[in-house]
Amino acid sequence: MTVADSVHQAPGRVDGYAPLREYAVIGDGRTAALVALDGSIDWLCLPDLDSPSVFGALVDAGTGGEFTLCPDSTFEAKRRYLPGTNVLETTFRTDGGVVRVIDAMTLPGKDLSPQREVVRAVEAVSGSVPMRWRLTPRFGFGMRSTRIGLRAGVPVATHGADAMAVCSWDAGEPRIGEGSISGYFDVTAGGRALFALSVSHQEPLIIPSRTNVESRLATTGAEWRKWSDNLRHGTEWRDAVVRGALALKLLVHAPSGAIAAAATTSLPEEIGGARNWDYRFCWVRDSAFVLNALLRLGCVEEGREPIWANGIAAPFGEISTIVDPVPWVLAWSLKLLTPIIHAAA
Repeated sequence: MTVADSVHQAPGRVDGYAPLREYAVIGDGRTAALVALDGSIDWLCLPDLDSPSVFGALVDAGTGGEFTLCPDSTFEAKRRYLPGTNVLETTFRTDGGVVRVIDAMTLPGKDLSPQREVVRAVEAVSGSVPMRWRLTPRFGFGMRSTRIGLRAGVPVATHGADAMAVCSWDAGEPRIGEGSISGYFDVTAGGRALFALSVSHQEPLIIPSRTNVESRLATTGAEWRKWSDNLRHGTEWRDAVVRGALALKLLVHAPSGAIAAAATTSLPEEIGGARNWDYRFCWVRDSAFVLNALLRLGCVEEGREPIWANGIAAPFGEISTIVDPVPWVLAWSLKLLTPIIHAAA
């Protein structure tokens, strides 16, 4: 998931599932999202990395939920991370033109901002490209009912204390369907469309302005570059080392300092096998390896986080949640309506 440039012709799926190698990860230090090469966000847990998913098509293509955004025609896709950042850039090439999609989870700042925010910007490089998008939020691993309505003209999906505003600019008129929000638009050379998913959990929902979203997106890229520029590394394999460090940083839960083993759950080691566990937990042994790597790169602040500096993790020795530094022993099974059957390496 720490992709460099990768190119595929007309990315395909098998029974709705994309090959695992075609996913890239974005995050904000509290949770993370997985973006497929074909432009679909298939995994996002809210409000934190170990929370239930809102987009879960990664493991349940039928009812898990996703946010698709791609050309409404045959395309080739190429992508990369913007240098020194966890901001993803996907370039779609069609017969009519070329378009770039920028994906990021904005980093929290001092100003009033959404509790969690996913931003997707669409820029036309050349020609004219028809685009389509569809968002199907499914709270609680798809097991909770989702209500979709309008607030101040903005589509909002809710369940209980969770809410997600789907803000868009120059991206066509949003259409609310049965459990979905969708739209179509054309983007021409020099044009730019913008999406912002503003999320709240047990807090008031913020519906941001376009100006503020653009500002947070720019600031997020700058903050990632500032962090990676301060890494202490040699000249050999510099790009690979920096990219690896940025990937590890996404697994650090900023409020607690706990380090998750992975951003995903329930992906089988082999089809039909039993090892499809939840890895969104903090194993002290594994975290020690990550901390060692980060400290060797000069990331001293990560070693001063509360869970490590206060010795909170030491008594447990094995596993704790990433949000609260307490032992976690509960295990439960989730029966998906359309379980995953393909996991191409």
